[in-house]
Amino acid sequence: MTSMIPIVISILRCDEKYLFLKRANAPYENLWSLVGGKMKIGEHILDAAKREVFEETGASDVHRYEYRGIVSERLVQRNGILSAHFLIFICHGEIDSFRKSHREGELAVFSLDEINVRCSEFLPSDLFMFDCFREAGIKSNLYEAELEHDNGKYTLNYYRKAA
Repeated sequence: MTSMIPIVISILRCDEKYLFLKRANAPYENLWSLVGGKMKIGEHILDAAKREVFEETGASDVHRYEYRGIVSERLVQRNGILSAHFLIFICHGEIDSFRKSHREGELAVFSLDEINVRCSEFLPSDLFMFDCFREAGIKSNLYEAELEHDNGKYTLNYYRKAA
């Protein structure tokens, strides 16, 4: 039986661009995604999110850090079998610097134009989260998403506001 996994991710600004991690490991290998990871038992959301930012980026501080919303994301195989279910808490902040690589993968910053041009290289659900939660003052902060994994390719089946 698949259990729900609490995840924290962060939309990070650095020098007027946005930081993404090219994942080296499954799931979502070889795709640019938002920085983050699994919460530990007993951690509060912002504490876990900051820990992940520091661990993955090497940043010494994160500024203007805030919680932005939640996404319930299902990962299914081509045959429809559920392989993972993530409860993702999205945060937003700014960092001054980062290291270029981490055991999880390569880190790089992108302008909005670069993200739009190279969108096929990004995890589809993370792009929707990025678009929904990049700006403050969001009207709806609860979404649902489903990705299908087939032969190393991830396809977004849906990304929608939760009813």
